[in-house]
Amino acid sequence: MRLSFTERASQAVLARAREAEVEGWLLRIAVVAGGCNGLTYDLYFVEDAGPEDTVVEGGPLRIAVDRASAALLDGTVIDLPRGPGFRFDNPRAKKTCSCGASFET
Repeated sequence: MRLSFTERASQAVLARAREAEVEGWLLRIAVVAGGCNGLTYDLYFVEDAGPEDTVVEGGPLRIAVDRASAALLDGTVIDLPRGPGFRFDNPRAKKTCSCGASFET
């Protein structure tokens, strides 16, 4: 599975982990129902990966992705442009919202 963060996004995740005092934890990325296009991204820190997770090494980040989400995230590049949230460049998305936070396949 291929999943990557731009340098800016990666540094933002590491800074948030330090602020939350969870350095060394994995960033879990999941695709869940929601958003204006039916699917959205859920990001949060977890101490350990689950038994069904794929762990992706993304530079200084370790990312846990569940099996169902992995099929929808393969090839995604995550960026943090100027603004409050991450932007997902997901090749599996057929339609996305203007903010880039939700999509449909």
